[in-house]
Amino acid sequence: MQVANQERQQKIRRKASTPLLVYDLHTELPMGQILDMSAKGMKLMTEDPIDVKQVYYLKIPLDKKIKKRKEVFFDAECRWCKLSDETGWYNSGYVLRFPSPKDAEVIRELMHVWMADETGKFKSKTSNSAGKKRGYFRKIFSR
Repeated sequence: MQVANQERQQKIRRKASTPLLVYDLHTELPMGQILDMSAKGMKLMTEDPIDVKQVYYLKIPLDKKIKKRKEVFFDAECRWCKLSDETGWYNSGYVLRFPSPKDAEVIRELMHVWMADETGKFKSKTSNSAGKKRGYFRKIFSR
């Protein structure tokens, strides 16, 4: 059995379970919506193309406080940007750099919340279908 090391675990991406906008600190305007995120990077969906190799100074306002914080700040360098055939918007990938360890903790906790939300959705789908479908042996012996 292969065990993921710490380097690999930090690269696990979590799909955003709620729509979260990322704002540029210089303009205070929304830059895009988070599609997924890891401890080291994120993917955004934006209306306009993003300059590759550009460093952006960003913030994410949070719906609920996480670790007593209502927003998180970080720097992100755009590594790629391409037009999505599905949406007609641009998807772009970033390497994250956190100005403080507290911001990094908030991002890790946010990803944990997203993971729990996905697990809850999966469990609700399987528990509903399990109650409706009965197994073969139960059908035979339940008379």
